[in-house]
Amino acid sequence: MIDVNKFVLKRRIKKILKKSKREKEYLNLKEIKSVLLFFDTKDYSDASYFIKQLKKMGKQVKIYAYQDKRDRNNYSKTVHNVVTEENMNIWKSDSLKALVNSLGSGNPYDLAIDLTPDENVLLQYLLVSADARLKAGFCKTNLPVYDMVISFASEEELNEIITARALSRQLIHYLTTISSNTRTS
Repeated sequence: MIDVNKFVLKRRIKKILKKSKREKEYLNLKEIKSVLLFFDTKDYSDASYFIKQLKKMGKQVKIYAYQDKRDRNNYSKTVHNVVTEENMNIWKSDSLKALVNSLGSGNPYDLAIDLTPDENVLLQYLLVSADARLKAGFCKTNLPVYDMVISFASEEELNEIITARALSRQLIHYLTTISSNTRTS
């Protein structure tokens, strides 16, 4: 059975991507000051480790964590914005609009990261709705939502040893070695 919410969100993502006039900018880790991070709460400890690393580097981090209905943990005492399947309900679009509005407007983020190893249409919708100079993620979708895609060797994917911590390590590695097209003085 087809999930209507996911189907509609995928169509909205395609529409946003088609209308987008956003210029991609490839920045290295030194140039990145603000980060918008998306992750799944099942990877909470790995994501928390990555967030601490980013903050130690002096990055400002805004966080959106997806909480599956099977996850019964309480994240209310965290500084993360927690999103659920309820937010994906297209019949209650006020919730989705509020989420998109909470991303902020004005100054774009330098980097938006989707740290989920599996496709999450709600987080992808937020990612394409966000104003970010560089959008990074991991190969798992046929939608062109990322400017930079990091994939793993096929044996790692087959053995399902890809974790959010491994993804974050790879991302830091690539952002450290990338040559940007922006010059700083």
